[in-house]
Amino acid sequence: MKKELIHKRTISISSYETDEKRLIIEGSLTDERLFPYVIHARNEKRDAGMMHHIMLAMELTIPDMNILSIKAGMPVIPDPGCNDVQAAVQKLTGRYIRPGFTNEVRAIFQKASGCIHLTNLILAMSSAAVQGLWSYFSRSREGGTALSLPDPDGSMLLDSCYMWRKDGPFVKNVRQRRMAEGKKGR
Repeated sequence: MKKELIHKRTISISSYETDEKRLIIEGSLTDERLFPYVIHARNEKRDAGMMHHIMLAMELTIPDMNILSIKAGMPVIPDPGCNDVQAAVQKLTGRYIRPGFTNEVRAIFQKASGCIHLTNLILAMSSAAVQGLWSYFSRSREGGTALSLPDPDGSMLLDSCYMWRKDGPFVKNVRQRRMAEGKKGR
């Protein structure tokens, strides 16, 4: 079967540790059309190239994942009106990335009040932020030790995926380790 690449979406997310005991999560979403195309709503022809480039930066507290600040940028969009939705990300300031955050984001950015591209990037970044937090705590530091986990029982990840399901192997391992540590402390 012949196939021709016509569209490419790239989402890139990076997590940074700061000296203020904060995480900075930076994300970018790009959509690229790989052929000349028409934006039907504008009846406008365009050359092959970038259709969307959306960027976000979030500053989060450690370990509770409170969003202290969030900034959006939209250097490439199909229409200048797309910029009107950028300010809506401020509604996430003060919220926590925790179970239920996905539903909060979807409620804020639902349908005509939001942007599906921005929503997709925020959701990808929130998942990556949890990985960033765990990276922060599992990073070998001076002397080869890691920091104590803020969530030693894994409740932040409980039922977040197949392996972290309530009766799954990761939860079982964490519980067994906690029980063994409890017996040593007696």
